[in-house]
Amino acid sequence: DRDITMRELTPAAVTGTLTTPVGRLRKLNMGPEYLSAFTVGDQLLWGAAEPLRRMLRQLA
Repeated sequence: DRDITMRELTPAAVTGTLTTPVGRLRKLNMGPEYLSAFTVGDQLLWGAAEPLRRMLRQLA
């Protein structure tokens, strides 16, 4: 449910807990039994890095 996800899977909601909040799962090409999991922190890190990467690409 999107409403529950938007409310409970935020950095503010998961900070200080002992759980690993997974924001996204992807199947890997190595086989159906292999998954890649992005945590809420990973998504924040890559989301913050993307504008910086674009700016550096323009400068180069």
